[in-house]
Amino acid sequence: MGKGFAILFSVLLLLAATTVNASITSWTCADDGDGAIVMGTPTWTVVDPVTHDYDLSMSGTQYRSQANVAGDFTTSDELDPSVRIIEDIDNDASFAWTDYHITMGMSHNFSFVTAGLVMPDGWTATVSDVTAGTIPNGGSGYIGTIDYLKGPDGDAIAIGDTGEFGFKVSFSGTTSFCTEQNPTPEPATIGLLGLGAMALLRRRKA
Repeated sequence: MGKGFAILFSVLLLLAATTVNASITSWTCADDGDGAIVMGTPTWTVVDPVTHDYDLSMSGTQYRSQANVAGDFTTSDELDPSVRIIEDIDNDASFAWTDYHITMGMSHNFSFVTAGLVMPDGWTATVSDVTAGTIPNGGSGYIGTIDYLKGPDGDAIAIGDTGEFGFKVSFSGTTSFCTEQNPTPEPATIGLLGLGAMALLRRRKA
């Protein structure tokens, strides 16, 4: 009985040690500097040191579509940590947002953890399957997309307002990553932009 307990205890210690080693030892994250989005200093939180759950939170201002945020995660081994990336984004574009689309690319294979989705009240999110492809800042890897959509009970993110978007990924081993973030104007804004363009053309003809 005592010997069996000792063996079981040793196995549990070994499993715990193996799990503890599956950690993120360093990370980087920043906008790519082209001005489409300007991010502040990110905040890193260890949510659970045993299951290796982390939060990467940041705030910033987006001025136009095709905005990229990039970085990397360095892990102690090939086991699967999870990181939830949360962004508070100020809308400084020329239109209100009713859709927001994030393409996540990683050099290592990954999966979305749908329980980690964050979005404005009254919005919905659709998560695509992760497939092999070209990551947003170039190079081969794996990509997946999250489409955030304003529902009938949600509000558009007006110019000057802030939207919170987040998602969680699980991956295996040290990896680089890059997101491409694209808001979509609401139909009323598109109509106003079209009217403005028509008025400009008429002035030029005159």
